[in-house]
Amino acid sequence: MASVAVIVGGAVVNALAFSGSNYLFSMLGGSDAAEERKRHDAATERLQAAHVKWAQRRTVRLDWINEELHRQTHAVQTFRDVDAAIREYARVTGKELGSLDPEPQLSDFYTPSDAQKDREIAFVVLGMAATGLLAYKLSR
Repeated sequence: MASVAVIVGGAVVNALAFSGSNYLFSMLGGSDAAEERKRHDAATERLQAAHVKWAQRRTVRLDWINEELHRQTHAVQTFRDVDAAIREYARVTGKELGSLDPEPQLSDFYTPSDAQKDREIAFVVLGMAATGLLAYKLSR
């Protein structure tokens, strides 16, 4: 029975913490939060499109290498890792293939504004101060 109380209590505390943090973050957001959200969402969409193209190029490269190794009867295994396949292809055939472009990251498409960074820092500092104050009050 005590474990049920702990689970329910933890869920309530978790819900209150997330609700409170969302409220505080919206209060710190100011008027440009909607603009920042639009920038972030657009960057996320561009990231998803770039990731799909990267995954297709990766699959095509991997399939080509596997087919070449099988065609030349050098294949001992079918590769799932592009880098390992490129190394094996170079070792077997003596031909160097260029490496695949790095996987796209959100930082390639989106950089938070200075105001956003300031709000995040303020949120962390206020959250740490509130947690410290709560711990201090509860320990007395």
